[in-house]
Amino acid sequence: MDFQAFILEEISRKMDFLVIGRRIIKMDSYLFKTIVPFIEKHHVCNSCLGRQFGNLLTGLSNADRGSALKIFLAMEWEINHRQAKTGLSNISSLVSKDFSIGEHSVRRYFPDSEPNSLPCTICQDFLSYPFLESLAKEACDLVSAYEFSTFLVGSKFPPGIIDNEDITRSTFSFEYGESIKSDFNRELGKILSTFIPDATVDFKAPDIVFTFDLIQNSIDIKSNPLFILGRYRKLERGIPQSKWFCRKCRGVGCNHCNFTGKMYQDSVEEYATTPFFDAAKGISSKFHGSGREDIDARMLGTGRPFVIEISEPKIRNLDFKAITKQISDNSNGKVEVTIEGLTNRTKVREIKTRSSRNAKAYRAVVTLEKSLPDNHSILETITEEFTNILIQQRTPIRVAHRRADKIRTRKVSSFQIEKATKDEITVHIVCEGGLYVKELISGDQGRTQPSFSGKLGIPAVVTKLDVIEVFKSTDPI
Repeated sequence: MDFQAFILEEISRKMDFLVIGRRIIKMDSYLFKTIVPFIEKHHVCNSCLGRQFGNLLTGLSNADRGSALKIFLAMEWEINHRQAKTGLSNISSLVSKDFSIGEHSVRRYFPDSEPNSLPCTICQDFLSYPFLESLAKEACDLVSAYEFSTFLVGSKFPPGIIDNEDITRSTFSFEYGESIKSDFNRELGKILSTFIPDATVDFKAPDIVFTFDLIQNSIDIKSNPLFILGRYRKLERGIPQSKWFCRKCRGVGCNHCNFTGKMYQDSVEEYATTPFFDAAKGISSKFHGSGREDIDARMLGTGRPFVIEISEPKIRNLDFKAITKQISDNSNGKVEVTIEGLTNRTKVREIKTRSSRNAKAYRAVVTLEKSLPDNHSILETITEEFTNILIQQRTPIRVAHRRADKIRTRKVSSFQIEKATKDEITVHIVCEGGLYVKELISGDQGRTQPSFSGKLGIPAVVTKLDVIEVFKSTDPI
């Protein structure tokens, strides 16, 4: 008969309950009914025993819980051993590499017994402190090239260990346990925190994610993307926002693009992104703009919002002032950037979603096909009619090859004439995002209704266009 069976038999024979301090625990309590049969069958470490009750009490590690339970059972064994010296061989099933108290008792009563060196039958010693410490040291060596202030630990366990614990819980009716992966990740995270004191665990948006693969015996380091929020001003016409690959060779290089692979030799994306990418030492980058202006339009005012995304950066503490100066120098003053700070992926979705609705202000130079009459009173009438008016726009002819053919309704809040001659008019327009300003002026062969050209009765086209402000979503239109 092993010692757990002896304990149950002796205690149930002598009393129906135990008194611990001021608490009375009946011998048919949940703990006794589950722990003793479990330990009879399994040689377990403190963590694996305590983890079966991991959702009980707070402020304890599972190793603490397991040690407390073993101490309690060991004391019960010794009480009964002193009262009845027959029918018990040893308490080896309590002894583990992380429970020396039990080992001392074994040696005291059974001096000829050997120390128990068997691995835990549940975790195979993956949760032993020496093993966790060795993993933490290896991970620190691998991550030494990265700058980070937050991290998270993940793991991949052999399916056999996961299945074994599931079967164990079902067999012994454990109801308050947590998963072995959660236990492993948390305890390893604690050790990593002692080795990397300047970094803290972040469950939502960590800079670094460690994945410990116990199947392949490997450690994967993933550096999450760096998101940089800012605004750009494009001070020269003829520059696209994004890199525009050659339509014929699709970036390979051909006679049409002079073997550059690009339709245009520079872009806002390249000027703004490259210095950040180089400084962060990432592996790739993306430029996310809040809408885009036409290639022949300037972007003035406070600039257009954007987010630069750097994948797998090694450096996160960037000198924004030096980099923005570099952007201006590299572009010869054609592109200027201001940085608001670091952000997250949610901001990317936000600026893209709201770009089609955020109010914008434009200045357009309009050339007339015929001269205006000497009396410019018609312009005053148009100004009034185009204030707080809804415009119906079918997808413009010039973008129909890459935009869905549909009718959009957009609001013009303000339409002011800044300057007018017989052949040219300068207008200031404040409108809802997504309005095609060039077509608002020309009418686009009747696809935009109403239009400035239609109201004026003279064909008109935009010859120069500037975006002079992209308002924030909270700004009134």
